[in-house]
Amino acid sequence: MMLMLLILVHLNTEETEIPMALELQKQELIFMILQFLKENKYKETVHKLEKESAVFFNMPHFEEMMYMGQFDEAQHYLLAFTNLKANRHDNEKALEILKKDLNVFASDHESLFEEMKQLLAMKDFREMALLSTYKDTQTARKLLIVELKKLLRANPLIREKLSFPDLEPSSLQKLLKKRQSDNTHLQTPVIDKMMPTAKESEQVIFMGTNTPLEGMQMPAQTSLKRKQPLECATMAVRTPLSMPYQHSAGTGAAMNPSSSNPALNVIRHCIAASSSCLGNSHPLLRMRSNKEISNPSLGGSKSLLNLTNDLPKIVGGMLDLRSPPTSMDFHPSEHTLLIVGTSTGKIEMWDVRSQENMFSRMFSIWNNKEGGSQEKMSSRNFSFLNQEEGQCSKSEGKVRIGSPSVNRVLWSPDGSLFGAAYSERIVQLFCYCGRNSIFDLMELEAHAGSVNDLAFACSNDRRFLITCGHDATIKVWHLVSGAILYTFQGHKSPICCVVSSESHNLQNIWSVSVDGKIKQWTYGKCRAIAEYDAPGFCLTTMSFSADGARLISCGTTQDGVSYLDEWCEKRSIRKRTFQGVGKCSFGVMQFDMAKNGLLVAGDDFSLKFWDLNAVNLAKPIDANETLPASRLVRLNKEGTLLAVNSDDNKIKILVSVNGLPLLEINERVPPVPDIIPKGGDKRVLRAKEKRPLEQAQNGPMVGRFTELNEPSQFRLLRLLPYSLITSKILKLAYLHSGSGILALSEDAIHLCWRWSCKATTSVHPRLARNKFGEAMTNDLTRMRDEAPACFAVTPSDGYLLSSSGGGISLFNLMTLENVITFMHPPPAATNIAVYPWDNNIIAVGMNDSTIHIYNVQKKEIIKKLTGHSKRITGLAFSNVLNVLVSSAADAQLVVWKTSGEWERQRSRYLWIPNEKRRAKTMDVRVQFSQEQTSFLAVCQAKLAVYNTMTLNCVREWNVNKTSSSISDATFSCDGRLVYASFMNGTVCIFMAEDLQIRCRISPGAYLPPGERSKIYPVVVAANPEKPNQFGVGLSVGGVTVFEPLETEEQWGLPRSH
Repeated sequence: MMLMLLILVHLNTEETEIPMALELQKQELIFMILQFLKENKYKETVHKLEKESAVFFNMPHFEEMMYMGQFDEAQHYLLAFTNLKANRHDNEKALEILKKDLNVFASDHESLFEEMKQLLAMKDFREMALLSTYKDTQTARKLLIVELKKLLRANPLIREKLSFPDLEPSSLQKLLKKRQSDNTHLQTPVIDKMMPTAKESEQVIFMGTNTPLEGMQMPAQTSLKRKQPLECATMAVRTPLSMPYQHSAGTGAAMNPSSSNPALNVIRHCIAASSSCLGNSHPLLRMRSNKEISNPSLGGSKSLLNLTNDLPKIVGGMLDLRSPPTSMDFHPSEHTLLIVGTSTGKIEMWDVRSQENMFSRMFSIWNNKEGGSQEKMSSRNFSFLNQEEGQCSKSEGKVRIGSPSVNRVLWSPDGSLFGAAYSERIVQLFCYCGRNSIFDLMELEAHAGSVNDLAFACSNDRRFLITCGHDATIKVWHLVSGAILYTFQGHKSPICCVVSSESHNLQNIWSVSVDGKIKQWTYGKCRAIAEYDAPGFCLTTMSFSADGARLISCGTTQDGVSYLDEWCEKRSIRKRTFQGVGKCSFGVMQFDMAKNGLLVAGDDFSLKFWDLNAVNLAKPIDANETLPASRLVRLNKEGTLLAVNSDDNKIKILVSVNGLPLLEINERVPPVPDIIPKGGDKRVLRAKEKRPLEQAQNGPMVGRFTELNEPSQFRLLRLLPYSLITSKILKLAYLHSGSGILALSEDAIHLCWRWSCKATTSVHPRLARNKFGEAMTNDLTRMRDEAPACFAVTPSDGYLLSSSGGGISLFNLMTLENVITFMHPPPAATNIAVYPWDNNIIAVGMNDSTIHIYNVQKKEIIKKLTGHSKRITGLAFSNVLNVLVSSAADAQLVVWKTSGEWERQRSRYLWIPNEKRRAKTMDVRVQFSQEQTSFLAVCQAKLAVYNTMTLNCVREWNVNKTSSSISDATFSCDGRLVYASFMNGTVCIFMAEDLQIRCRISPGAYLPPGERSKIYPVVVAANPEKPNQFGVGLSVGGVTVFEPLETEEQWGLPRSH
């Protein structure tokens, strides 16, 4: 066991001895060792290695120690990952703040307050006499574990270490077998093959012939730079532990103490193999042959591409831009859709099949808060696309002062978004919901000066935007809230390129600066984990192949020497160089790749092709008379279409033989737009089916209703792509003016859309953000998991009061900024309603079944109402009857008098006919009708309308035993309809006068494709000015707005009625 500990210490050398560039490789090796020990049930050794390496925090093991009362062991385990000094806050100051927050207990519970103060001042709470007599330790430990898990997930030093990477079974044994199969020995170093001389290179460089190109092994000098030799790998060579274990008859256990421990035997081989895992730049580590570094399958395999059918070399069309293009990108799934950015700041979207310009937008600041700052902006003479852009701009006169150029346009991986980075600090994101539905999503002031590149990333269902700029920084943004999550600094020159990938749940970023420095970053670390030089120290761009498996770089020096290389992502070294690129280029060489393994580069007035899978195919297309020296090239994802810019501000579309069907206009099938255009449709009346009305639990209901099964039978508007948000929409409401809609997601982020006039499905609203480009976000400190989200908007639409289990946040809806946060839990707020006669007074339903009447201006509780037995789920004021109606999870309805002492007037329980549904906790919500004398009560099992003064049920609709539960319901603004959503995805429209169904929208008519059984509308909201418009918030995020066709006056009825 002592040898085991020595080996663990050997692996866990200090950061000063192991370069940060190799940290990820070391982690991967440790993960494989942990997997091996777990598979072989070395439980104690697994936990010791977890502590020593500190790469994986085993939450189940920590919970088990806490539950068993092993607090000292749990503390030692935790200290391996963090410590008190890691807390950036002053402990004494934090204690004072906490004591101050606890003063709310001083008046009513003085003894409890004193006990809390005493407990906080103690170093060991187990010394307290009162706690030593506490009997129910199991329940207390469970509650403690729940709170500790929240803190651990919030700790930046631990939250990234809670997930174990998805490794193949027995991956460590496979690595060892691979090493044993190699004909390399530690005692016999093999020096890497050196680069050929310039004279030798000229004999193999392709300059117009069809000679096949071969991959070339790069020298060891191009590997990662190190300040010190790799100490642990050197030790592995020198010590006996690094030698393959050979047991002989004359060797006893005393000489080989590890022979009795198979786990130690495997780790010993891993230490010997660590030289190959951690790099090979040190002479003692350069042990492998060239075949191992460059993939052996590449050199001998035949090309999978067909020279005749797979190379896009047939001219399929020309796109006239009328200004020089600077960047372009094909849609990832709609293969004929191309977005283009130009030097004049214009973004255009083209359908290359019909050569139709579908979208055009000139640069403008969406939220111009500086008063004419757009006119003061001037283009900078820097772009990552062209080192000489400033000179070209002066000579050609194409770039005007006050018109920033587009440095980069890029589609998101799923095609629901595209972004544009401009030469003046701005990044703009657009939402693509169909060819007829393109709208603004987000505008960010990303960098000081030019924004040179951007990339999309996804990690653990969280979506990010990564930007880099002239200020030599890299920023990671939350795609929904717009908040800056990470900022990386370390480059000394402007950054021209950034790419992202995910490996073993670790998000990696590569950045390249104009001085040829390449750095590798990972989330949670402020410093680069790797740094190396680009070939030729030149301005270089990098990109991953379509399958994400290969990292390719391309660059051109000031002397015109171009480099096209593939990199080993894990070891940060050049894997091979593509031959045939020009050694006397007239401009910066650009490249792109496709799924079929095709790589294309524009170089020396020609296009050159390689096959990534074989590196034995090269095909030039010489077009000296039409193509510029430095050209943009972009392949669609399938590699069948190629867009290339030409000298006359046009884009030439080249197509392969296999891609010719894409450009056949007569075979084009127009997609179904997400926003149904105005006007009638002959299919509408044929698609409507009349079905007998369902039987309700309280008796038969007479009548017939209309079933809507197709999106063409009504108008809908999707306010955000379903792929962008994965957090459930918990609350939804229109602004009282009817010009906006507000949603609150499960991750406490508010999404506020505003129309320029009134809400309509014909025009897409803009997603509003504050001056920092961020969305309103609720306070999450001391959040309670069981507390639901809630919010309320003041009648003037001036302020928003909102809570997501933490304190109540007051937001200014004009600036979208937080004004104050108050009423921190416990107890947590579960429902909020604004007093109609004074916006400073609110009713707040609590998780402890009480209702607080609170004055926001004076910051005091006016009255505390008690009467419910479970958490409050609904609150509604009547400005006619001067009453407050409350509902709770105990299914009780209570009417309170608002004048005077806020007395309780009457109450009754909601009757649930189904016993199984009655046994469950009821989430009852209430809403007053237009006349303010009756209210709607909604729960999972029924809809009911009650008379407020008598609490008699006027009418009701009960869910059948086999029917789906109700998720939410609301009155229309005129009180004539009730919109109800169901857990199976159905939306029903009831007549309010008798609660009979008039119209039903099936899930397939509006829900996104995929597992629709898991997608359903959670909340529903009605437009306050349009009786026939409503919106729903979905369980996968996103909001959809519905309206009947213009040929119909109401839902389910034609205009003639």
